[in-house]
Amino acid sequence: MFKKINQTLITKYPLIWNLKFIWILLTVLVFNFIAFINGFLFFNKKSQLQESGLYEVFFNTGIAIYYVLIGVIIGVIWLYFYIKNNRFKSNYPTSRNYLFKEFLAVFFIIFLMFYVPNSFKTGLKLRVSNYMSEEQYLKDINIINRTQGFTLQPEFGYDNYSRNLSVPAFDSLVSEKETRELYEKNKRDYLRENPTYSYNAFLEPYFRNPEFETLLQDYFPERFSYTKIYFNQTYQPLKTTDSFQEEMAYSVAVDSLSILDSVSYANTVNASGKPDVYYNLASLYSYSSLAFENPKDSTLNHQFYDEQWIALLQKNDRKAIENLLNNYTDLLKKQEIGYQFKHKNWIDYLPQYPYYFIDHILNSRELVAKDQSKSKTEDYINQDSLNKVYENIEFAKYNSTWLEHIQYYLLIALILTVLIITFRFSSFKVWLISLIGAGILAILGSVFGISIDASIGYTQFTPYIILLVFYVAFIAITLIGLGSKKYKVLTGVNLNWFVATNIFIGIVMLSFYTDFRSEMLYDSTNQISIYELRQTNKELLMLQQFAEIFLYINPILYLISFYFIINLYKKWQAMPEE
Repeated sequence: MFKKINQTLITKYPLIWNLKFIWILLTVLVFNFIAFINGFLFFNKKSQLQESGLYEVFFNTGIAIYYVLIGVIIGVIWLYFYIKNNRFKSNYPTSRNYLFKEFLAVFFIIFLMFYVPNSFKTGLKLRVSNYMSEEQYLKDINIINRTQGFTLQPEFGYDNYSRNLSVPAFDSLVSEKETRELYEKNKRDYLRENPTYSYNAFLEPYFRNPEFETLLQDYFPERFSYTKIYFNQTYQPLKTTDSFQEEMAYSVAVDSLSILDSVSYANTVNASGKPDVYYNLASLYSYSSLAFENPKDSTLNHQFYDEQWIALLQKNDRKAIENLLNNYTDLLKKQEIGYQFKHKNWIDYLPQYPYYFIDHILNSRELVAKDQSKSKTEDYINQDSLNKVYENIEFAKYNSTWLEHIQYYLLIALILTVLIITFRFSSFKVWLISLIGAGILAILGSVFGISIDASIGYTQFTPYIILLVFYVAFIAITLIGLGSKKYKVLTGVNLNWFVATNIFIGIVMLSFYTDFRSEMLYDSTNQISIYELRQTNKELLMLQQFAEIFLYINPILYLISFYFIINLYKKWQAMPEE
């Protein structure tokens, strides 16, 4: 049977026979299928959902090593049979279309071999997404969104900077007018002492400004302490229009405000040698964070949960709050996540109406496993582990994509395909000189770059200029050699270098233009850094987005260009031997 198939392929489909295309295609597809099954079976216990790198397990646990070894064996065996016969080097009449199809077939096979990690991840995601129904998932994240603020975790924001909506209990005490007046005074005083600096802009809503907190302290003189523990100062805006501003909004600023606790950090003293006073104005009212977005109902958004949160606290229904806490601990039990409330009930740690000032912070780790002595005095709740479980489920259900990292697999496949095809299209001598010479050129380019920087001063554009000069030289030498029909080896080497450089030239030139525009738009007298400029300037953001898209377009452009480059190899093959 196999003999008959081979005979048919030799006579009717010589390219498929020469490539061993059917056999290698079946092998690579089976290879991907095995990876898919392996990924599907990898998830077999609940505790795996708590891992932050669950979907990167293919690379992080060494699984990739076994697939690499098997892939190398498959590749070597295939290349051995594929390279044995070369009608182009044997001067057998070969059309451009034939050679182009050969390039496409090799590129496709190598791409499938590099797609194995995605096959593994796809299987893993499918298994995780089926772990829980969508209805149950939406019900559970609703509980998390409503209850998370009661976990009193140190990484949450509980100061007035963190909230988005008005809280009458506080905002009725300090007006926007008073806050702005104090802000203007502080601004004038600061700029008078520091005339070369700028002052932070006035924040909206007004209660996010530190001046609001300062004024509020006057109404609660009893809320000061000589000891200090930290809640991080965080802010999640309800709506954002700028990607950089949104990223910065989620950043954490440590050293926010003080919260009284019997087990806290040591006292600090100021310049006068007296203990510092930290006002403890952290309140449940100020919590404003959306853990999970509802993918099916856009009305259940950040603002909705903020409004529900404030309404629940204003109602002061401890029974409703306790029911939420019980639902949350049920989720912890279901996902086999540790928590401990031996010394008090959870609700007993929560502050009281009307201001809900927080006097305790709950630990987020299983202290029994970390420190046996602390388990006798401290309760804890693993809020972060529960969130990680549902983040992994969310990723599997709504962010799964078989195109993940595909642009990089395409680029790697293109590089290896060029390496193989240049070996097929040129002599071994020319190919080897091209390979060794590329390393020598890289060293020479570095030396030229250092020399240029030493003579005229450092510039980030030197590497781009050197690469562009080399690229133009490769083209010029190739065309001169083909035109004169002399120096076949030199011409072939430069042709190979030109073909290889073509892979990256578009990416490099786009990067060059982006850096050039950054330098043109950057104002050294401005307080903003060039990194922040890249993240805020619309033109530079557009160029960065285009660069990401170009990684997908680049292989297509290269394939089109290579179709015409094939004729250069045919002309080179026809040149007389030296």
